[in-house]
Amino acid sequence: MSLYGLPFDGIKGIRAEKTRLEGEEAKLDTDVASLKRAFVEVFGFSLPLNLVRVRNNAYSPVMWRDLSKGRKARVLMKGGMSGEVWQGVLSSLPEDKRRVLLEIEFKRIHLSHALGLLQYEITRLKRLAGEFDTWRQLMRDVNQH
Repeated sequence: MSLYGLPFDGIKGIRAEKTRLEGEEAKLDTDVASLKRAFVEVFGFSLPLNLVRVRNNAYSPVMWRDLSKGRKARVLMKGGMSGEVWQGVLSSLPEDKRRVLLEIEFKRIHLSHALGLLQYEITRLKRLAGEFDTWRQLMRDVNQH
């Protein structure tokens, strides 16, 4: 351990940690792709929702897209399972399919949280690397004078 219990103390360690976390993110992205395939295998494109991987700064990267207003709709369902579309879908499904959908939702919640944490930490490490580079340059300037 290093200063303040961080797993690194210099730029090499920061970059290594960022690379390690990006590898974990890639592994979780394959889990998202598997979850999306599982959803399509069971439900096809018959439901007015679709599982999507979103790349934004909300740190909630695995969401449902509301397709109730058309297949090209770009509306993300932010209310989760409490929204009207979700309630309509759940009430229309037989019990066995409802159970499968809720299992997919359970995995989605956890995957989204895990990916959000990784995205946040990677963003912070990028910022830390930039700050550290600036500090190193200032130290060089000070040491040369």
